[in-house]
Amino acid sequence: MLNTLTNSPRQIALGDRVTFDTDEGYQAGTVNDLRRDVGNGELHAWVELDHQWPGMFRAVPLKNIANAKCMRTFQTAGATT
Repeated sequence: MLNTLTNSPRQIALGDRVTFDTDEGYQAGTVNDLRRDVGNGELHAWVELDHQWPGMFRAVPLKNIANAKCMRTFQTAGATT
């Protein structure tokens, strides 16, 4: 889990549902990875886009993420259902 900005309480983690601003308007998707840019070292969320072909990803700078919703589920070892 990583903070989006140094002084921001908002955090992004794998599996989160996010919306973000682009030059094509707001888009949404699920965070699959967090990677640094090779050129400037800026942290990007690799987001699998909604309403696209499966496997379509977009590298989104964390500063462009408008909303993040925790969608992670945790299972306890030995839990029965």
